[in-house]
Amino acid sequence: MQDFVIQGTEVRVEDLLKLQTLALDLKKLNARPSRSRRIGEQRSKYRGQGREFIEMKHYQTGDDVRQIDWRLTAKKQEPFVRVMQEDRHIEHVIWLPLNARQYFGTRVCFKSVLACHWAAFLVWRFHQLKHPVRLLIDVTPGWHRQIKIASARHAAQACKLIVESHAYLAQNFNHSAEPALEAPHWSGHPNLWIISDFLDDQLPLYQQAIASKPVATVTCLQTMDSFDERLPDVGSLPVKNQQQTAWLHTSEPSLQQQYQLYFKAHIEAVKQFCWQHQGELIQHYNHNFHWREVQSWPLYQ
Repeated sequence: MQDFVIQGTEVRVEDLLKLQTLALDLKKLNARPSRSRRIGEQRSKYRGQGREFIEMKHYQTGDDVRQIDWRLTAKKQEPFVRVMQEDRHIEHVIWLPLNARQYFGTRVCFKSVLACHWAAFLVWRFHQLKHPVRLLIDVTPGWHRQIKIASARHAAQACKLIVESHAYLAQNFNHSAEPALEAPHWSGHPNLWIISDFLDDQLPLYQQAIASKPVATVTCLQTMDSFDERLPDVGSLPVKNQQQTAWLHTSEPSLQQQYQLYFKAHIEAVKQFCWQHQGELIQHYNHNFHWREVQSWPLYQ
C-alpha cells in the first residue's frame, strides 16, 4: 500500500481525502512493532470500544480493571466494576482542540499537522465501519465547528473543515488570548477521542465537559515532539506575568530537573483522566510516526 507521509507545516485537503483509501483496510499496513507509547493500557476481551453500561457487580480476579467504578468503590470501600455489553452503534466523537503550542515541530512536521491527519483518518475509518461519528474542532482563539458524519460527502466536508481550522490557527497562533473551549454537544454516552499535545492547562476543561456530558470511554491521542520533554538550552528565557518579567536560566540542571518532574506529573494526570474513563493515553512522536502505528489504537479491525 502507498505510504501516506505526513510532513511540513500545512494541511492540504487532497492529503486528507486520500486517507479514505488508507482507512479501508488496516490489514494491508505492514505489521511492525509499534513505537507508540500506550499509557494505562489494560487488555479487554472486547475488540474496540463499542460497549454500553448494563449493571454494577463486585470486582473478581480477571475482570477488566478499566471498568472499576471508583466513586462507588470509594463509597462502599470495596471494588465494584461496570458490566458492559458490546454495542457497535455507540457514537464516536472526535474532539480536535488546536492551539499555538501545537503549531510547532522540530522535525518532519508540526504537531498540529499530525493531529489534523489523525482526526481525518478517524473520520474515514469510523465512516467505513458504519459507526456514528461526530467531529468537533476548537481553535484558539474563538473558532468552533462541528459536523456529524453520515455519508462520504460529510466526511469530505469534515476534511475541508480540518484544513480551514489549521489555516485559521496558522494566521492566529501568535495571539496571546487564553484558550477557550466551546462546550461540546453530543447525545448518549459516546466514545470520545481527544487529539492534542496535552501540554496546556486544558485538562480541567476536558474534565468539566465530560462531567456535564457523560461518555463511555476516553482515548487521548497525544502528538509529541522530542523537544517537549525538556527546556531549550538557550541560556536565559523571558517569562512574563502581567506587568512583570522574570528570566529563566535554562542551562541550570536544577531547572531542567524541575521541568522534567512537572512534565512527568502532567502526563500522569492525563493518563489518570483517561484511565478513569475506561480509556488510555497513546503517544506518538512527529518525527517517526508511521500509519502502521494506528494498529495499536483501540479500533475495530
